[in-house]
Amino acid sequence: MDAPLAISTGMPGPTVSSPITLDIVRCSRCQQSLSVGTQSSGAVQFGMNSYYCNRCASKVGFVR
Repeated sequence: MDAPLAISTGMPGPTVSSPITLDIVRCSRCQQSLSVGTQSSGAVQFGMNSYYCNRCASKVGFVR
């Protein structure tokens, strides 16, 4: 059997931009669902896998 041929059109292939990943977490105080991504979000992380929503963070005195 012959090996398959690769044909080049000279055109660049589609470029893939880095995907934005969003994680859904819950506020440790009020249990509100929050999305956490690479950009600024409505969640304040205060430990490993522990988050407050902005409202609860200000109530408990946690300042970013």
